[in-house]
Amino acid sequence: MFLARDVVDEVLAPRDLEELGSTVGGKVIQTAKTLLEARLSGERILRCWGGGGIETKSPGCTVSEVKEKIQVLLEEYVSAGDLKEACRCVKELGMPFFHHEVVKKSVVRIIEEKEKKERVWKLLKVCFESGLVTIYQMTKGFKRVGESLEDLSLDVPVAAEKFSCCVERAKVDGFLDESFAVEETQGKKENGSSSSAPTCTA
Repeated sequence: MFLARDVVDEVLAPRDLEELGSTVGGKVIQTAKTLLEARLSGERILRCWGGGGIETKSPGCTVSEVKEKIQVLLEEYVSAGDLKEACRCVKELGMPFFHHEVVKKSVVRIIEEKEKKERVWKLLKVCFESGLVTIYQMTKGFKRVGESLEDLSLDVPVAAEKFSCCVERAKVDGFLDESFAVEETQGKKENGSSSSAPTCTA
């Protein structure tokens, strides 16, 4: 449980468990992996020793409650443009292991071409540069968007192309690693063809 919590809190990266296997013991590592692979693992592991709502000194929140809070903070930020307040709200969620949801909802908002996209992009950049959202959470958020492109494409036919643009811009802005591959998240087109990408603006 201790090792699983270390991964949730990002003290250790998932790949570090493999390196620890030879010194800690295979059974311990396998138990940690099993805990992490379980549904809603982050929330369950965090609750074992407290967590969630740490900054606000309130009891831990459920995943659905945190998702709602993230949606509200994004709506309020886009409306008011108070970047400092938005970052404070992200921090006060008290669930750093779930910051990938902030990334996912922000990128989806940009893809759906909702208002003030540049403002949303600035929030992502500042959250990363300030250390509020780690590279691991940023990458996970982008991966989750890539995995949901099929559904997004129902409302936004060019969602895949827009996502590719977001990935390239994130790499240029420095908060997504150059090794991140769009194909690994969305898969290749069945007919092997590619369409021209739209202008990459946020």
